[in-house]
Amino acid sequence: MSDVEGRAIQTLLQGLGPGRGLAAGLAPGRVTLVGEHVDYVGGRIVCMAVDLSLAVAVRPSPDGRWRAVSAGRRVERSSPSAQGDIGDRLFAAAMALRLRGVATPPLEMGVASDLPESAGLSSSAALTSAALVAMLRLAGQAVSADELVATALVAERDIVGVPCGELDQRAVVHSRADSVLALDCELGSHWAVPWPWRDLCVVVAASGETHDVGGAGYRERREAATRACAALGVSSCQHIGDRWRELPVEIQRFGRHIATETRRADSAIEMLEAGDVQALGRLIDESHESLRGDYMVSTERLDAMTAAARQAPGCYGARLVGAGFGGSAMALVEREAAYDCAAAMAVISGQPDATWLVEPAAGLEVTAHDVVVDPASAATAVRNDPPSRHARPRNR
Repeated sequence: MSDVEGRAIQTLLQGLGPGRGLAAGLAPGRVTLVGEHVDYVGGRIVCMAVDLSLAVAVRPSPDGRWRAVSAGRRVERSSPSAQGDIGDRLFAAAMALRLRGVATPPLEMGVASDLPESAGLSSSAALTSAALVAMLRLAGQAVSADELVATALVAERDIVGVPCGELDQRAVVHSRADSVLALDCELGSHWAVPWPWRDLCVVVAASGETHDVGGAGYRERREAATRACAALGVSSCQHIGDRWRELPVEIQRFGRHIATETRRADSAIEMLEAGDVQALGRLIDESHESLRGDYMVSTERLDAMTAAARQAPGCYGARLVGAGFGGSAMALVEREAAYDCAAAMAVISGQPDATWLVEPAAGLEVTAHDVVVDPASAATAVRNDPPSRHARPRNR
């Protein structure tokens, strides 16, 4: 059991008293290198789970009431419903499992985390996924990796009502240690690309501006991107190419972002395979500029933080991370220069204690293999191999 899981259990015991039948689950956060805001329009993404994690401890409720405690917050319900508080995603996880036929009694839950909230590092997906793992352990049940992703998405999108894509959940589940995860959201495929540098790392710095994927800005961007694909008659942003110029002027810039961002993800995969850090850094910079100028999801503070990071010796590229509208900035940097790069960003954010050096980490397929299994492992291995360059050339 990890330290974070132990802390989740202590949170539960201290907040709600002694009890029986405890189980716990742990899930990592996520950083996107290139490929932001394209998961919900079938794009390609380069991302990785990181070694910051969140844990949920669960036990049956003694009186049929649903309760949750986290960081001094406590909520209680007579039934598992979404009410705009810390309990929403926890209770939604139980509801989503019930829809899949996994019986969950009324529960009490405790949460502990090394993963910052609302920082663009996928804390919401980690919370839901960790809760699902804990509940599956409590029930003595197992699901496939794809079923876990689907259940987490039902909880987040259908029950909580957040119009998210599938990036976060798939990164949390499918990632591998010492690798980045390549996602093709049109084909539903994924594959690991080894991280080729021992002397490079990713630094993340919180902006201090709250990030919210459920906000109006995110919904508006998703609607514009979907409209752009529909206007061009394409099934995903991978097929837009340079046709974004044909779009109505009011959505042209959004179409340009999703078209160029998925191409940047293709190029990023090639740069990782080639070990070309200079070119990967340029792609990371270009991703931020597209998110700032075309998709308009950056902020003045995030722009200043990424600019400061790029000026730091040893930094190859920097961008906002997550959906934007606040959250965090990340930088690809030489390991020995990581502290100075983080400090440069923290000067802008005013958050000296909110910087992290993160490493590629394993997802739940690896860390929770007792409850995340796949009976069709052979078929899955075939489906999730890298797409053949000859069968399906990457976009240019």
